[in-house]
Amino acid sequence: MIVILEGPDGGGKTTLAEQLRHMLQERTMVHSIKHGPYKGVDSEQLCKIYFRSMSQALTYDDTVILDRSWLSEPIYGEVYRNGANRVDTPRRRMLERVALSRGAVVVHCQPDIEVCVKTFKSRVDDEYLDNTEQLEAVYHGYETLSQRTCLPVIPYDYERDTLEGLLPKLMDRSTQNPAAGGGCFKKDNILMLCDRGPRTNVRASAAVVPFINLLDNDGPSRMLAETLEREGIPESSVYWANTQTYQGTPVDVQFIKQLQPSKIFALGNNAYTWALNNNVQAYKLPPPLHHMQNYPNQPYHIMESDYGNAD
Repeated sequence: MIVILEGPDGGGKTTLAEQLRHMLQERTMVHSIKHGPYKGVDSEQLCKIYFRSMSQALTYDDTVILDRSWLSEPIYGEVYRNGANRVDTPRRRMLERVALSRGAVVVHCQPDIEVCVKTFKSRVDDEYLDNTEQLEAVYHGYETLSQRTCLPVIPYDYERDTLEGLLPKLMDRSTQNPAAGGGCFKKDNILMLCDRGPRTNVRASAAVVPFINLLDNDGPSRMLAETLEREGIPESSVYWANTQTYQGTPVDVQFIKQLQPSKIFALGNNAYTWALNNNVQAYKLPPPLHHMQNYPNQPYHIMESDYGNAD
């Protein structure tokens, strides 16, 4: 599981991170990582930092607690970078896809503004923000946090709520991923069948998330993320799975029976062939890279596709 703690300065995130670590480590390996403020770090490097902070969850299915994440970028960007957001929409979607692969849940730590201001003033020399006016701007930015992400969000006020009450909510809102793919493994979600997995050896416990390239400003991963955004499909409605290993070994089809997807798309010939061989009805889409190379001026379509019907 991945637990993301977000909220304004003085909201109790760091204290909660330590409390959760102590409570959760009784049942699982727990890694707690504090993010920010990363002054002067560019978009690509920043996204690599956020991605790598989730690697223990992806590789070993450990629990990872993130004290802040990419979700804070647009909020603090309004205060420090004249509105500039270092994590644009395609990269946000890819990071959310990775997080959903291990059942990410956001805990929104936001007590009353007076509480945050009091805490801020008590440690102002150690804070990223310069004054209470900036804190108030950040505070109001966090009021719309649940509208900025497709990840499940649990509100938490350390003055009113308890750690014992928070834990069952985390377990209830976290989605388990019993297969080797990535994204949100939830009944009736859309299934995206992809081609081959990574070239490197992958542990059996790992979640492999297709079409994640945080360094590419003009590639297939970005194009797919932009298409899903344009067509109004959140990452919480999609599960992604490779149909074969890099060595060409087909993956087991059994996970589809458990997922029971509402619609299945095959991204290219190999994925479509795998679907046919396993009696899986899928809509065939053009290989994303082939589309970009041969039809650079035409938009890619998924739900709005007109590439043919399922067999």
